[in-house]
Amino acid sequence: MAGTQHANFRQNCCTRRYRQLMVTGVVATVSLLIIGGYYQWDEVTRTSRYEVLTESIKKIPFTWRNETLSLLYGKSHCDCSRASQNLWKAADEQDRDATIERRTKELAKYNRRVESFEDTPMIVDGSVPLSYPVRGLAVVPEGTVHIPGLAVQEKIIRQKYEVQLETADYGVLDTIAEVGRVQVEGLRTKSLTIRSESLSRLNRQLQFVVYTNTVYDIDATEIITFRYLDHTVSIPLRIRVRRAPFLYDPGPDNDISAKVTVVTKTFLRYASIRALLSSIREFYSNIRVIVADDSRPVEDLQAENVDHYVMPFAAGWFAGRNLAVSQVTTPYLLWVDDDFVFVPETKLENLVEVLENTRLDLVAGTVGHNGIKFTKMDIVPGDENGDCLRIHDLRNWGQVPGFPHCYLATRVTNFFLARTDSVRAVGFDPVYTRSAHTQFFMAAIGRLRVAACDHVRIDHVSNKPPEYKKFRNAGGDYEKVNRQRQYFKHNIQC
Repeated sequence: MAGTQHANFRQNCCTRRYRQLMVTGVVATVSLLIIGGYYQWDEVTRTSRYEVLTESIKKIPFTWRNETLSLLYGKSHCDCSRASQNLWKAADEQDRDATIERRTKELAKYNRRVESFEDTPMIVDGSVPLSYPVRGLAVVPEGTVHIPGLAVQEKIIRQKYEVQLETADYGVLDTIAEVGRVQVEGLRTKSLTIRSESLSRLNRQLQFVVYTNTVYDIDATEIITFRYLDHTVSIPLRIRVRRAPFLYDPGPDNDISAKVTVVTKTFLRYASIRALLSSIREFYSNIRVIVADDSRPVEDLQAENVDHYVMPFAAGWFAGRNLAVSQVTTPYLLWVDDDFVFVPETKLENLVEVLENTRLDLVAGTVGHNGIKFTKMDIVPGDENGDCLRIHDLRNWGQVPGFPHCYLATRVTNFFLARTDSVRAVGFDPVYTRSAHTQFFMAAIGRLRVAACDHVRIDHVSNKPPEYKKFRNAGGDYEKVNRQRQYFKHNIQC
C-alpha cells in the first residue's frame, strides 16, 4: 500500500513537472511569436505612420511671410513694359516665333553643356539612418576613388540588413576587400547590393566600396544612389580632367613690365594714340604696348616695346580688342582707350596689388576727374521672349575686403587691369564693330569678378575728328543688329 502511494506520488510529481514544462514552453513560444510579430507589425506600422505623417503634413495650414517671400520670389520674373530698350522687338515680326524656337533649343543645349556640380540640386530623402558623403568626391577619367563615410546607423534588430548602391551614367561600383558573412552582388556593375545578418559586418563592407569611371568626360557629375529600406539618398561625384595650370614667370626682379601689358585699339585718331604712347613712356619706359589699328591711311606706330598690328579698314571695335588681347604674354593686361593719357596718379602697381591679393579678375581705376564709376547688373528670369538685364548705375555690391578704395561691381570704365586668361575666356564679340561697352560686361556676368577703385587715375583727352564721328555713330541699322545679337546670344529681351 505504501509502495502504491509512493508510485502514485512519483507519477503525480512527474505529471506536474511535465505540465509545468508544457506551460513554460507554450508561454515562451507565444512570447516569441508576440515579439516577432511586434517587430513585423512595427515594420508595417512604421511605414504606415510615415505615410500618414507625410499625408498629414500636407494638410497643416500655414501663412506666408510676405517679407521673406518677396526676397525669394521678388526677382524671379522680369517686366519689360517700361524698359528703355526692348531687344526682342528687334527681331523681324514674321520670323520672331521661329527665332524664339531656335534660341530656346540653343539655350537648352548651352545649359546642359555648362551645368556644373554646384548648380545641380541634391535632394536627400530620409537620410536619418544613413551616413554618406555629400560633397568633395572627384575622380579623373578612367580613375577609381574610394567612397568614404558609407554606413547604416540603425537601432532596430533585424534578421537581415540590405543596402543598394547604383550609378547613373559614367561608371561602375566595386569593393576593394571582402568581409566574412557578407554577400555582395553586382561587382564592377552599375548596381551593387550588399547583405548581411550583422549590421557591423555590413558597415565594415561599406568601408571598402569604390567607384571607377568608365565613360569619358572632361567635366561631369555622376549621381550615386544609396538605398536602405525606404530611405534613399544621392551622392554627387565629380568627373574632372586634371587641368594644366597657366603660369607666368614674373622674372627675377619682379618688374612690372614682366607682369603687365598695355593694350589699346585705335581708329583714325593718330594724334591721340601718339599722346597716349608718349605718356606711357614717361612713367613706364619698358612696359610693352600693343596697338590694334584699323585706320586708313595707316601711320607707322611700331617702336621699341610698341607692337603695332594693322587690321583691315574699319574691322571694328571688338575685333581690335580681341586681336590686341590675343598677343599678350603677361599675366595681366591693362586696357586703355586711345584718347587716354597717363598721369602721376596712374599707378599700375596699385591695381596689380589688388589683383594679386584677391580673387578678382578685373579691377578698374578712375578716368578724368569724374570720380569712381561702377554699375550693378544682374540677369532676371523672364518668359518665352527671354530674360531681363537689370542695370543699377552708381550702385555696387560692397567694398572689397582689405581694400577700402575698391568696390565690387558688374560694369566698370574702359580703364582696367585684368587677368589675361580671364578676359580671353569671355572675349569680345566681333559683331560689335562700333560703339559697345555693356556687351562685354554682360557676357562677363557670373564669369568674372569685377571691382572699381578710386586710388588709381588716368586722364581723358577727348578727340573725335569728323571722319571718326561718322563711323562711331553708325546709325539705326547698326543698333538693330546690335540688339538682335544680344537678344539671341544672351537670351535677353530688354
